[in-house]
Amino acid sequence: MKLNKKNKLLVLGFVLILYICYSFAISNTIMYYKEYKDKEQQIADDSNMPNLVGQLVKKEKQLDQLLSQYEMNVSDSFQNDLLKQLSSYSTNYHLKITDFQEPHIITQKGFITTSYIFTLEGSFNGCLALLNKIENNPKLGAVKHLNFTKKKNYKTNTDQLFVEVIMQTNKGL
Repeated sequence: MKLNKKNKLLVLGFVLILYICYSFAISNTIMYYKEYKDKEQQIADDSNMPNLVGQLVKKEKQLDQLLSQYEMNVSDSFQNDLLKQLSSYSTNYHLKITDFQEPHIITQKGFITTSYIFTLEGSFNGCLALLNKIENNPKLGAVKHLNFTKKKNYKTNTDQLFVEVIMQTNKGL
């Protein structure tokens, strides 16, 4: 068989298509298959999770009993911790805490939900950075609502940005 120009282009095109198929599809499939096998192995290794959960529940009950002996009021200490964190973060990001309202407590279906409402004043980027720090700290609770408002200060002829934040914590009875 003679390799004329058309046959050479056909063979070259076929090799090029094989390379493109490998680079876009086959290599990704192989990579995802290896990742799948690794995850499957992790799941097999974690087969004793129910035992671990039971141990953690027992340990939590023991710690709750120890804390109940000292008659600590968790909501007060949590509110103080939240205020400390807000104060430290607000000084870092040049924000001002303009309002911190009394916590709102709801008891429903065996859970106590406490909502903390506070207002910050400052720059948009500073507010977002502070909110990011708060959201990434799981012991502070979850941010449930944000309300950004821009108000004009007529004395200084400047715009001020306020953000009202509602944070919630849930606790079982």
